[in-house]
Amino acid sequence: MTGILKPVTALLMATAIAMAGHGILVMLVPLKASAATFSSLAIGLMGSAYFAGLLIGCMFAPAIIGRVGHIRAFSAFTACVTVTPLAQSLFFDATAWTILRLVQGVCCAGLWLVIESWLNNASDTETRGRVLGAYTLIQLALQTVGMQFVGIIDLNGTALFTLAAILYSLSALPIALTTSIAPRPPKRDKLRIDWLFRVSPAATFAAGLSGFATGSFWILAPLYAKSAGMSAAGSAGFVAAAMLAGAVTQWPVGSLSDRYGRRPTMAAAATVAMLASLMLGLMTSTNLAIIFACSIMFGAASFPIYTLAIAHANDLVPKRRAIVVSSGLLFVYAFGAAAGPLIASVVVEWLGFAALFTTISASCALIIAVNILRITIRPRTRARHHEDFVMVPRTTPAVFDLDPRTDEQSAIKIDHHATIEPLQPNAPEVIAPEDHQPGTSDAPSQSDQREQLALT
Repeated sequence: MTGILKPVTALLMATAIAMAGHGILVMLVPLKASAATFSSLAIGLMGSAYFAGLLIGCMFAPAIIGRVGHIRAFSAFTACVTVTPLAQSLFFDATAWTILRLVQGVCCAGLWLVIESWLNNASDTETRGRVLGAYTLIQLALQTVGMQFVGIIDLNGTALFTLAAILYSLSALPIALTTSIAPRPPKRDKLRIDWLFRVSPAATFAAGLSGFATGSFWILAPLYAKSAGMSAAGSAGFVAAAMLAGAVTQWPVGSLSDRYGRRPTMAAAATVAMLASLMLGLMTSTNLAIIFACSIMFGAASFPIYTLAIAHANDLVPKRRAIVVSSGLLFVYAFGAAAGPLIASVVVEWLGFAALFTTISASCALIIAVNILRITIRPRTRARHHEDFVMVPRTTPAVFDLDPRTDEQSAIKIDHHATIEPLQPNAPEVIAPEDHQPGTSDAPSQSDQREQLALT
């Protein structure tokens, strides 16, 4: 493993440092905004602005990297993202913070895109899976570490904003000093959401609603914890508990989906997340043990839903389409994550912070309903292939080049105007592993597949 990661050490170091700074801001911004008496709606709008910035960055950062190269682009994005927490410490204004959060989203998308495209170039077919695993682990671990600084350092003053800026700035050092040769600029895949919806309505809805739920949680959960009487350290622990639980359960939940089917597992996970959310939303006491248990339960069940959606959609397409499908689901997820904090903050403004988890439970209920409906309509599938579950971060489309389920060489040469040969009438039916459980699978019929293939 050491030999595999040695060529990408600088990239992983940059990721670790930047993620620590990013974790600080995840907790700091809503808590400081609340202390500055910003409204719940204003705080939700800041969260939506960040996810909107991620969307914008994913669309336009490839062109910037292609023009100036990876190292210069990373330096530019680092300089811009370093300015944003420093500016937030100077201007305690809701409108200014919303604009700065938008800029942070754009810059973070650029940072992750540089790192992920470079990681893909520095690995090969045999090592991509382990590089992706190390990258994902570092992201989760260091973001959690960054959150804990909010509980250690006094919220009063601007020290935490300064620390976040320092860490963002230092993340440029490993990239600037690396002796590795920068790769080719990343490509920007064409978004085809209508085609993606026809490939798998269940995966598309699950990705968007999962973004709605987790986006609302990231932005407003610290304020819920504060309203329950927790300190800054307790609020950071509340959010970190959900994050770590979601990281730990990714593989067990994914293994269950490999065995019993993606959609039944998505519906089951959404059910657990809905119950945990309802308990948090309807709780009348402030028993911290119960609140933390519900947070762990929610994170363990809700966080894997997005990766289950990717796995389900990838089961239904050829490998050369896998990156296009996964990238499309990421944009759907980000759109849901941008809408979630805004809508949830409106509900919170009317009904109080307990309504946050009631709103999240409604999105989980929709995931359950869509999956059950799709199982009822199409209980069997003619799957193109079936791959084992893979955990991927919610960062940029470039991360899917590292996904071992994709065929690297064919993925690079995707032709969006090509057609795939339709299924022959007498071709043998291929049943996905999940079809061994009757009524648990999702895919178009043969006639619908021809319609989908015509769209490509």
